[in-house]
Amino acid sequence: MGINYLYDTNIFIYYLAGDETVSEFFSDAFLNNNYVVTSPIVRIELLCFSGLSDEEAEVIEDLLSQFDSIPISRKVENRTIALKRKNKIKLPDAVIAATALCQTAVLLTRNVHDFQGIAELKLENPFGDE
Repeated sequence: MGINYLYDTNIFIYYLAGDETVSEFFSDAFLNNNYVVTSPIVRIELLCFSGLSDEEAEVIEDLLSQFDSIPISRKVENRTIALKRKNKIKLPDAVIAATALCQTAVLLTRNVHDFQGIAELKLENPFGDE
């Protein structure tokens, strides 16, 4: 099989907004050749927007159901703690980074600067900016 990926919240936001830049990462060809996971933090971030309609929430839930969600295990907790102690990083980002590291996954994100202090984390930015 191809590469393990963990998609950051912003990748789902761009996809749901119809941004062509990330559409390939949701194609059958890509998903059949790679293993994509999410973090519970991504679901929380996507579903906590104020003003989100029930229909929009259902679309998000349907989209996320296509991917394995990696639980916040003690291993992920410990890695998050280590990342927070060593790096200036927000807690949700630390959990996402820790999950990617525990899964040996490439973190697909547009916000690479949020994670740049984590040398062992593999990052990919589909937009090529930053």
